Amino acid sequence: MVNREKQVISRKRVTDHGEVMTARREVDAMLDLVKQETERIESRFLEPACGTGNFLIVILERKLAVIERKLAQREKRLKNAEKRPGWKAPSYEPDALLALSSIYGIDILQDSIDAAKSRLLAYFIESYQRIVGKEIPHAVVASAKFILDKNILLGDAINTQDKVSIPGVPGLDQIIFTEWSRIGNDFKRREFRFDALPLDGAEADIAPKQETYDLFAEEAPATHNVLKTDTGKEIMKPIPVREHPLTHYSKIAAKGANHA
Repeated sequence: MVNREKQVISRKRVTDHGEVMTARREVDAMLDLVKQETERIESRFLEPACGTGNFLIVILERKLAVIERKLAQREKRLKNAEKRPGWKAPSYEPDALLALSSIYGIDILQDSIDAAKSRLLAYFIESYQRIVGKEIPHAVVASAKFILDKNILLGDAINTQDKVSIPGVPGLDQIIFTEWSRIGNDFKRREFRFDALPLDGAEADIAPKQETYDLFAEEAPATHNVLKTDTGKEIMKPIPVREHPLTHYSKIAAKGANHA
């Protein structure tokens, strides 16, 4: 684990980037304010200045603890003959990957992004081996790495590309986030521009007009869908810039490499 409790890496980083890590006590206190959401494995969290992942690692801890408790309750109902080695894996693997896929982070420093991903992956592997009781399969590790590469991103969550002050750092209008959803053992992957997401659910008649285009296409499609609620109110829904077919959780990395 990297810089778990260290709040200041260097004075220069504080001066240049305002980087101060949040201590574990404050992280726990803040997450306790939304405790119910931290215990829903599919509930999404975004830390727009994630640093080395002090918030993200605790969110992952809480989500994986929920899965562990669910397995413990199931274990009480099983007969001894049903508790074969590795029996937890088929249930734990897709649940744990869904929990991981719900965690998002942005930071302006590449070394912080690398450290956050390393911490999250290390905890994911450690928890698997402790809870499931066997070595984690390479395919599951590869899926976890792929998810982290799509969810923990270098970028400026405040400024558009024309106002970013650090060379090579994408602005908020250049950040592409992946939405993960699960159907059985398959995962659906859709990609959205970060700057379009704040309009999600905004009333159509008061939402500002915003150009949202497909970074991967030659021509710009429509910006948003306008949908109606049950009461007839029109709301905005961002259009994904790319969608991917359903993929088994163990093949996320292999299939993703072909549709990166």
